[in-house]
Amino acid sequence: MTPLPGPLVLLALPLLAAAVTYLVRRLALLAALLSALTTGTLAILCLRLPLDRSAFVLGQEVAFGRPVVILGRTLVLEPAGQAWLAFAFVLATIFYLFAWRMSQGHSFFPFSLTVLSLFALIVLLGTFPLGILVFAISVTLTVFIIQGGQYTGVRGAQRYLIVTLLSVPFLLAASWLVDQSLLVPENASLLRSALLPAGMGFALLLAAFPFGTWMPAVAADAPPIVAAFVFTAGQAMALYLGLLFVQDTPFSLNDPAILAGLQLAGLVMTAAGGVMAAVQRDFGRFFGYAALSDLGLLLLAVGAGGSQGLTQALLHTANRAVVITLLAASLSILRHRATTDHFAQLQGVARRVPIAAMGLILGGLSLAGFPFTAGFPTHWAISRAVWNWAQPLSPLAQDRMAGVDSVPGQEWVWVLTLIALLASSLGICIGLLRGLSAMLGTADRDDVARQPLVASLMVLALAALATILAIYPQLFLEPVQKAVEALSLF
Repeated sequence: MTPLPGPLVLLALPLLAAAVTYLVRRLALLAALLSALTTGTLAILCLRLPLDRSAFVLGQEVAFGRPVVILGRTLVLEPAGQAWLAFAFVLATIFYLFAWRMSQGHSFFPFSLTVLSLFALIVLLGTFPLGILVFAISVTLTVFIIQGGQYTGVRGAQRYLIVTLLSVPFLLAASWLVDQSLLVPENASLLRSALLPAGMGFALLLAAFPFGTWMPAVAADAPPIVAAFVFTAGQAMALYLGLLFVQDTPFSLNDPAILAGLQLAGLVMTAAGGVMAAVQRDFGRFFGYAALSDLGLLLLAVGAGGSQGLTQALLHTANRAVVITLLAASLSILRHRATTDHFAQLQGVARRVPIAAMGLILGGLSLAGFPFTAGFPTHWAISRAVWNWAQPLSPLAQDRMAGVDSVPGQEWVWVLTLIALLASSLGICIGLLRGLSAMLGTADRDDVARQPLVASLMVLALAALATILAIYPQLFLEPVQKAVEALSLF
């Protein structure tokens, strides 16, 4: 019997499930269970099946690492892509189980499964230009689940679509310049010139300031779990595309100017997101700005350079996904029961939905990097790496600056860095406290139904996982290190 190739399983299974869930999309239990079963199965396959040999799954021989040629393109699953897809499928399984109890719109199940199939195609193609085009298609489909059947506002979906599509010509131009440099190896300037459009494209794709305004808009307009899907699986795939580009330009992660640019962009994002989170009047936009600020930490980790910086970035991505899912699940319960998330209309709601309030507290503090939360270990590690970069008197900075003349104003770099990091954490905490002070008001809210049992149990499970990450931050370290090794960038 001929083994079943893994790429066909990864592409076809989500598409088949998408077709079925579209037909039964109004039967929430059936659609959710079918979606969760599909992604859960794929997650287990990605985590357990070897790529170098066949294995039997339910009596069927599956060659997970076997290449497949479709329309002249070779599709093959590499170890790094295997880890990336496992991450996306695990997250999707959690999202689908929660969406069973808290509706995220009838289009969520079929369209998100189709998007996951496109994510698998990006990984299987393994080429940057085609990956960018497929990602743009996935974003176009994501717009449908961001809307979630709403017709009152399109700002979030519109901004997300426009910003992402604007990045495509820049990134394709960068890829073309890299290809041209391979044809003319003696012309090194072509390869260097690719960095400018690439920087602009990835600034748009990764919501770098000032292009991150779509994140609070999406968080305000989209169902919370849909926003979490975009902020975790979607942005993780954007990061994967960035690493694909780095594979074609390996010198870019060793160029001090590029690393400094990443550090600067990350600092501005953390500070701007924190400051804006402090002054919001609803939990939706607060969620978006807090996620934006936390995303800046990811850029700071990548900008630290080397395999250690990439390890910190991927570990932060995994921990961040748990925290964002917890915050989104809690916000979903709050919106469902109170029908709003505006601070002025939440007086006394905390006594009706205490578990959702607890999830908002734990999730918000984790995004702020508060001690004894899931976000603190990676925030601390990344902040220390950034501090070594910015502190002129640190041993690392002294070695880097040996024999280099001091630049006027350089002594203020570490001060501005400290201000940016503090603005991020304090701003998120202030915004969270403003929302919670409204929820803890003395108003009697008999008009608000009590928290749903099953959804609240799911929030408690996520809170328990976040607590475990606070105590044992190395929980995801082993798979993250394997993914970094598989990328072979260093």
